[in-house]
Amino acid sequence: MHTELKITTHDNLPLHVHIWEEVADPIGIVQIVHGMAEHGARYSQFARYLNSQGFIAIADDHRGFGKSASDEAGLGHLPFPDGFDAMVSDEVSVADFVKARYPDLPHLLFGHSMGSFVTRVLITQYKVDATVLAGSGLQPDPLLKTGLLYARFRAKKNATRRSKVLHKLSFYGFNHEFAKEKHPFSWLSRDREVHQAYMEDPFGGQVIGSLGFYHSLLRGVEQSQNEKTIRSTPKELPLLLISGSKDPVGHLGKDVPKLAVKYERAGVEDVTLKIYEDARHELTNEINKEQVFEDVSDWYRKQI
Repeated sequence: MHTELKITTHDNLPLHVHIWEEVADPIGIVQIVHGMAEHGARYSQFARYLNSQGFIAIADDHRGFGKSASDEAGLGHLPFPDGFDAMVSDEVSVADFVKARYPDLPHLLFGHSMGSFVTRVLITQYKVDATVLAGSGLQPDPLLKTGLLYARFRAKKNATRRSKVLHKLSFYGFNHEFAKEKHPFSWLSRDREVHQAYMEDPFGGQVIGSLGFYHSLLRGVEQSQNEKTIRSTPKELPLLLISGSKDPVGHLGKDVPKLAVKYERAGVEDVTLKIYEDARHELTNEINKEQVFEDVSDWYRKQI
């Protein structure tokens, strides 16, 4: 059963939430934190698999995305300068809703891509039982700081303005490795149906983010990878880091092992790493997604 409802955030924004709870005797609940230019409903297959394994699943549409966007003009926009902090606070609101609705169930997180950056900060502020980071990455500090300075400078003048420059740098730069396939979203998955569905999705590939959004995204990446955030991660929190060896967000499988080492050096006691050979960015939409579903579900079971 897929239920859709609204919850109220810390700043009184109505946040659209999807719940999949076709589970007779649930053993846990997975809070899914989606990525950039997408929405919670894209995780329906993953959520239904989790249901089949005894887990309830919940995913919000982030502010500025999916059905949480106030209108078409608000789609792809986040407030400047604190949009990333607002997204983290929104996930706290979802987590509070989870705790109130399912007080006795283990609370598990799954953060993908931009959602993984949100999740990496969220786990320093909110206690959960286990966390999966999918499609995450690290960005070189000089490049990140340059992009952040540019986005901040432009956003101060007009934060709601759409940025085709940053859109192209974000999306089409990722596709460089797969240019021969002649589709702008080949970097997402090896499944061509996924490319086309994403391009045609009005809440997906058609969305061009605002300057406020890109400032928020870059600020979030910076915050998620700084040493203070890494060191603030609870030492007892089990972490599973998964990525594809052809994921450009993770620099083709190079970043996530480095991120795992950062957590281990910070004293996090249980860090597991899994790289899927030849898989691209969206592991839950890949041609080997069933294996990913099974691996994640099995790992969650071991943590509860």
